[in-house]
Amino acid sequence: MQRVYQISIIVLFAAVVVLFVIVFRSNNAPLNSQQLLQNDTNHVVKQHKIAFVNVDSLLKNYKFYTELENKLLDKQKRLESDLNRKMASFEKEVQDFQKKVQMNSFISEESARRQQQDLMMKEQELYKLRDDLSMQLAKETQDLEKQLLDTVTNFLKEFNANHDYDFIFNKAALLYGDETLDITDTLIYLLNKRYEAIKSK
Repeated sequence: MQRVYQISIIVLFAAVVVLFVIVFRSNNAPLNSQQLLQNDTNHVVKQHKIAFVNVDSLLKNYKFYTELENKLLDKQKRLESDLNRKMASFEKEVQDFQKKVQMNSFISEESARRQQQDLMMKEQELYKLRDDLSMQLAKETQDLEKQLLDTVTNFLKEFNANHDYDFIFNKAALLYGDETLDITDTLIYLLNKRYEAIKSK
């Protein structure tokens, strides 16, 4: 009886091993042509058409951006020059005040105190003017970048109407890209051509 039980256990174990081998082989067996066809029918893989743009190079060579940037830089220089003149004038007033204090040239302490308060107010106004100019230039820089982004984005929509790209990436965000997919030079040429045509009207 014990022998029959042992034989039954061995047969059962052998059956489990055989079943395991059959299942393992079926899972790892290569697909036949019929299975491949069915797989292709169920899962269609789309080939995407992509391109990328070197935005830094685009900005550097786009005449519209260069012109706007130069205008902004000229304005910044004018504002800084005006601020520097006011600061120089204020510093001269401070020096004159200090000389009067040293020479005891004020009629009264009250007169000296009033002039000192006036100088402190002028100093605060100059600091506020400096901060306001800095904020103004920062805003104009943001507006310039937004204007350029809108221009390039709208142009890309027109450009892509004839080229049917699924994706156009910024090269700066790519770890690697096939250089044949770089359309930067094409965009620079077309953008400058359109800009010159608009400007000549």
